[in-house]
Amino acid sequence: MMHFHTIINRWYWLVCCLLIMAGCRKTVYNVVPDAAYLRVFNSLNYDVNITTKDQPPPFLAMVIDPEYDASGLVTGGKIIGDHLDQRSPYAGPYPANAGNTSYRNTEYPGNKKVLVGPILNGINLSSWAQIPSGKHRVVFYSRPISEMSFFDLPERDRKNLLVDSIIDFTPGEIYTMEVLQKTVSTQYPLPITLYLRQEQFTKLPFADSLLYVNFYNLSAEGYAAANPGAANRGVQAYLNATNKCTAFGDTMNIYYSLYKDDCPYPYIDGAPISPALIPGFNNIWLRTLIRSHVSGVAPYHSVPMFAAPDTTGGILSREWELFILMKPGMFPLPGPLAVSGATGMAQANPKFGAIGCSNGSNDGKGTTSAAARRSVPKVSNSNYVASCWLPNLIKYTASGTYAQRSFATISTIEIINNQVYMMSVQRNYPPPIK
Repeated sequence: MMHFHTIINRWYWLVCCLLIMAGCRKTVYNVVPDAAYLRVFNSLNYDVNITTKDQPPPFLAMVIDPEYDASGLVTGGKIIGDHLDQRSPYAGPYPANAGNTSYRNTEYPGNKKVLVGPILNGINLSSWAQIPSGKHRVVFYSRPISEMSFFDLPERDRKNLLVDSIIDFTPGEIYTMEVLQKTVSTQYPLPITLYLRQEQFTKLPFADSLLYVNFYNLSAEGYAAANPGAANRGVQAYLNATNKCTAFGDTMNIYYSLYKDDCPYPYIDGAPISPALIPGFNNIWLRTLIRSHVSGVAPYHSVPMFAAPDTTGGILSREWELFILMKPGMFPLPGPLAVSGATGMAQANPKFGAIGCSNGSNDGKGTTSAAARRSVPKVSNSNYVASCWLPNLIKYTASGTYAQRSFATISTIEIINNQVYMMSVQRNYPPPIK
């Protein structure tokens, strides 16, 4: 009979051999040959109410290179982006909802387990999916809001075609695709269009000490004219709760101002006060923005990341940015932003948009009220366009030996009907040292 210790020794050496063999095995990473990179948003943001109740729900399934049966019913496809919900106000530099188990997805690829883009020229492309380059048929269907897979739905629920397009994707190029409302209409279904932008941020030189942002107005044709005044859904309370705005105009001039984050905030327990403007950065004109679905890639504008006096040696910046959008012929008044009926810009120019980019924190300045934690004033007069809030153009994260460090982003701000969205990409930075 074989001795027990002999058996154990043989098993030990067998396991060691297997481990050595596994260690010598070459790791092969899957890639799509000649890939292009694609990120997709459902930008249909019309409210479901009495006037739109008969419209298809803004909940989509994307099918690239669809397959059909003999009756013309879609039965499959090469690439599927199912359960595509309305997009979030902020699309960050990394895959959305990475740990989310919900069936709803606010972008593609989002939480889908697909091959994603690499770090290209120092920019992380993990929010873009790899797709085969070349010509592809791209279709979008409206579908019921449910956990069920699109191809498991009854036949009647797989026939609501919204968009059908042929797109030629170039190898190595980066694309942002959006489903948009084309025009204001009462017809069924609403006119929908597919918008495609070939991004350029991996091809441009960007300084590490500057913030970069560009702007698009992708609103539906006729939306601003059809919504000239304040919203009629509880007006300011609704806008404050949803972070929506009344309609921006079709043509607007954009200005920006920079404020200190270590200052008293516009509201302290309900009392409006003036924020601390950084000298030399008040109402600086950037460009004229015109509503368009076909205007091409917009130029990036640079904003200093350390405009305020810096005592950290370029490690931590606490500024925040305010973008003012004015109708042509109207101009921001000099001085700090006026708030809640105070004299100044808001009172003199009752039609403007204020898009604040802030970390939304009051840094423990002695109050816990929700209003005090807002870096940008909400305009209380219902004749004013309400302010909208987005994350700061500066990202804060642990890096190297620092528990928190500032890093610049490259961001895109899009105005779509009565909502404002931001998409950011971030350059690679050193990981924290434990």
